[in-house]
Amino acid sequence: MAMVKVLQERLVKRDDSQRLLDRLQELRAAALSQPGYVTGETLFKDVDPVAVLVIATWISRGHWEAWETSEARMSLNDLIMPLLLEEPRTSVCRMALEEG
Repeated sequence: MAMVKVLQERLVKRDDSQRLLDRLQELRAAALSQPGYVTGETLFKDVDPVAVLVIATWISRGHWEAWETSEARMSLNDLIMPLLLEEPRTSVCRMALEEG
């Protein structure tokens, strides 16, 4: 079973960028208790609109998909969507070589 990286890019107006980062922090805190979650990081390009990239590592695609469709994630996502300029772009990538 190969670990996966989930990349999600979101575009947000500069005025809403801190609110988005706060919501993403809540989302990550909730993910910490989910089976299969390994780690995550949030990167952003400081331009307007602000592009925010979240990279999360999951033990498997199945673990990610269980979290993606969970009630907890969907509720938090409902708070995030009004802050965005468009639908987030999501890519799931299988890790070709394990680190270590």
